[in-house]
Amino acid sequence: MATEPEKTIEDKPHSSRGDEKNTHSPYDLNASNNPGNIITQISLRARRKWGFIDGTHTEPGKDATEFEDWWIVQSMIVSWILNTIEPSLRATVAYAENPKTLWEDIKERFSVVNGPRIQQLKADLTRCKQEGASMAAYYEKLKILWDELANCDQILKYTCGGCKYSIGSQLEKRREEEKVHQLVMSFDDVSYATMRSSILAIDHLPSLNRVYTMLIQEERMKTITKSANERGLVVGLAVHVGNKARGEGEHGEKTVTCSKCGKNGHDVKECFQIVGYPKWWGDRPRHK
Repeated sequence: MATEPEKTIEDKPHSSRGDEKNTHSPYDLNASNNPGNIITQISLRARRKWGFIDGTHTEPGKDATEFEDWWIVQSMIVSWILNTIEPSLRATVAYAENPKTLWEDIKERFSVVNGPRIQQLKADLTRCKQEGASMAAYYEKLKILWDELANCDQILKYTCGGCKYSIGSQLEKRREEEKVHQLVMSFDDVSYATMRSSILAIDHLPSLNRVYTMLIQEERMKTITKSANERGLVVGLAVHVGNKARGEGEHGEKTVTCSKCGKNGHDVKECFQIVGYPKWWGDRPRHK
């Protein structure tokens, strides 16, 4: 009796080859995920773990196959959150095995608008000056204050239906313009006065990143010019010292001239024709 030939891999349906798109589970953890990691909200989203914070991924039943994986991921996220907290504040945070509960507790305690802190940050921005620091170091100091102020004094969000005015984006643009003014008005007057006038003279202020790029370029040009001037000063000093070594005074005049032999570099008291020629003079002529 003839038997049906065995199907090869090529003859099997496409769905049985195992090459369908691989979907990742939120319970997946790889070798780079360890309790010592420091995370942010963005990294939690990138790792598909934000659902454990906002409640999207609910606790499965105790009989579910992923129940153990649920608690493993929960413990891992709790460790990540605790690592992001300052050591001095870590002991004040309530212990919780659920990252959603822990996150909400931290948000409730540290997201409250702090009026005195906002006032202090604004005062620090007013007093912040470049004072000879590099533009990169100075900008970093300002950015730290800006970021903390943005966390304490968040822009209100409008969700009114049918509103055609993007008020939120306008407020964001206004805040960035304030940052530009704070930046250009607080760096050194002597070095960047011309650059400040050029930026403020523009009808529409450039973005903060654009202004920072312009300042970095200006700083590099000043560094190149300063190096060239210093090299010129060194060369001029070497020529000046060389001229003095060849017998010229500070104003270019010759040194003392001997009245006996008429040569420069010694006076009549040191002239060999008067005091006598030394032994090392040898048989050389003893006059001119």
